[in-house]
Amino acid sequence: MRALSAVLLSAALGAGAIGAAVKMAPPPQSITISDGHGWERSRPGPDSGRVAILIDALGRTDPVICELIADQLGNFWWSGGREGVGRLAAASPTVQVAKDSIGGTITDERAINRLIAELDGSSACTRRVASKLLGQSAISAPRLNALLTDASANVRESAALAAGNGERHEVIPALERALDDRAPAVAAMAAWALGEIEDHASVPRLLKFVRAGDSRVRIAAIWSLGQLDDSRAVQDIIATLRDPNVAIRTMSADVLGDFENAEAIGPLERALGSDADAGVRAAAAASLGEISAVSSGPALGRALSDADISVRRAAAEALGDLDELRTAPSGLVALLSSTDPELRHVAAKSLASIADPATTSALVGLLSNPDADLRKDAVEALGKIGTPTAVQAITRALTDRDPQVRKAAAEALGDIKDS
Repeated sequence: MRALSAVLLSAALGAGAIGAAVKMAPPPQSITISDGHGWERSRPGPDSGRVAILIDALGRTDPVICELIADQLGNFWWSGGREGVGRLAAASPTVQVAKDSIGGTITDERAINRLIAELDGSSACTRRVASKLLGQSAISAPRLNALLTDASANVRESAALAAGNGERHEVIPALERALDDRAPAVAAMAAWALGEIEDHASVPRLLKFVRAGDSRVRIAAIWSLGQLDDSRAVQDIIATLRDPNVAIRTMSADVLGDFENAEAIGPLERALGSDADAGVRAAAAASLGEISAVSSGPALGRALSDADISVRRAAAEALGDLDELRTAPSGLVALLSSTDPELRHVAAKSLASIADPATTSALVGLLSNPDADLRKDAVEALGKIGTPTAVQAITRALTDRDPQVRKAAAEALGDIKDS
């Protein structure tokens, strides 16, 4: 079905008038919230008036504010009543329930029509909001399938976004056909949606778009295959680590860690040591940390002297994630005196994970550092080492001027005693 013009349908529904007249009652005092992941969808969603108010207001506001609100859709939590924790006493219960309704399943047919009309709107932000809300609506699979073949590329792209946000398994065949869409934006969104739905039957179709074609579609396909974590994709994605497109290489290096497959270790270590782009090198380091093979210690140790600080940070953090690494690279200890505060903290955290007794002296030296957070990191690391020298240093930290350091010292000594 071809979506009607947003302007015409808004006029037909009387969006402004409907929105102005809507009133939503506060929730009852006693509400039982399920511990399951589906409780948000089980609550009533917004009606057509509330949808119109939201879309119309976002269309008139600053684009940055619109995007910030769009980002938050789906991240709301329900207070469970008027006693809501963390809300000001003057907060209106009526406004609260209206806000909470945005996260519920939309069943109002006029609200669904309003969202569909917005899919071809002029604002990318309100299109995104409408797509996300449509994904959590009661729209039927045949209707969503029809939108995926609409004459407008905007509508097709937005419908794919809706399908991904709603994790609509019933539209997977239509999404797989959309991978061949003549508009790269539509094909890329379809690839993203298949990754969100996480059906392994889509792997063969996605693999066809990894090595060649439009870069946006390839990046989305690679990301989706990482979401699916299917070993069939490993070799194809490894091959793209040598792609001339830096964005392709970065995404490939990033998702290979998701597979935690040993076949990726060598290629990732080569990318870490030789790729011309710092983003690729940093992604490779992080993925090696996810795979956690102790054999990656030397490659990550060399990366601690990389010219780019983001690579040094990623390598330092990854070293702390390696299984059974018990000898700290000398470069990691050297980072404790780095001029970059984040790098110092990451190095201390990784040294705590490694717990190499040879690093005791360097960690003890940090206990006189003016940075309280770094002193706390050092105490925690010494607690993991647990040697007599480390215990003596932790005992002295019980009189540290910072209460969090003193608390960390007490907890470290307790852990050592119990071990």
